[in-house]
Amino acid sequence: LGGPDPLDYVSMYRNLGNPALNVPEHWHYVSFGLSDLYGDNRVHEFTGTDGPSGFGFELTFRLKRETGESAPPTWPAELMQGLARYVFQSENTFCSGDHVSWHSPLDNSESRIQHMLLTEDPQMQPVQTPFGVVTFLQIVGVCTEELHAAQQWNGQGILELLRTVPVAGGPWLITDMRRGETIFEIDPHLQERVDKGIETDGSNLSGVSAKCAWDDLSRPPEDDEDSRSICIGTQPRRLSGKDTEQIRETLRRGLEINSKPVLPPINAQRQNGLNHDRAP
Repeated sequence: LGGPDPLDYVSMYRNLGNPALNVPEHWHYVSFGLSDLYGDNRVHEFTGTDGPSGFGFELTFRLKRETGESAPPTWPAELMQGLARYVFQSENTFCSGDHVSWHSPLDNSESRIQHMLLTEDPQMQPVQTPFGVVTFLQIVGVCTEELHAAQQWNGQGILELLRTVPVAGGPWLITDMRRGETIFEIDPHLQERVDKGIETDGSNLSGVSAKCAWDDLSRPPEDDEDSRSICIGTQPRRLSGKDTEQIRETLRRGLEINSKPVLPPINAQRQNGLNHDRAP
């Protein structure tokens, strides 16, 4: 509506958790403004009740309540404003399983929690509003090692591991800024699960890196390992049976791993050190 912040406001609630599920008391933050709050085209174009409302989602965050804390810290609201600013400026939306490389403690302290994953909020289900559908994506603070594991494997897999470690998130994925150990330091066996997942599934980041090189084919090859030996004159060298089988196996594994439809490319954006990686 013309102000400096993209979100209209951020609500903060004291959540008592669920002792039966080993969910501790925490602060629950919910954004308002990424979805269409007005339906009058001032902020978002109204496209009907069946489609997404605004960008189609709001952000949430769960922060462990410290002993004696009587009011919620306000820094998560600034964090959510930063993420919302990225969405408004880039028009890229977030999805469950996405990674956000922040490269700084989320609360500007000395914490190891310096990056984020996104997932569905465990309590807040999608809602149908007069201006469209709104889902709720929860921010989950993670360490650098956990972010790298999510990039090498996938965000959903790391989120599932975080749910199994109470001090690292538990079933409701509550962020504890005082957590000093990664899930791999807490339970070394979890690294084996990540390694197995990478071997089986590969990575689901929608990015491909390639290195290309050009060579002068008019010069004779120095030996059989020289790349110019593949083509001499106009006659290509026949691939060996071993080479053919290796290529066939690589293509087969790639097709099995990447069976999901490819999303449109995301524009490279960087806002206050933010890198947003999309998982297809």
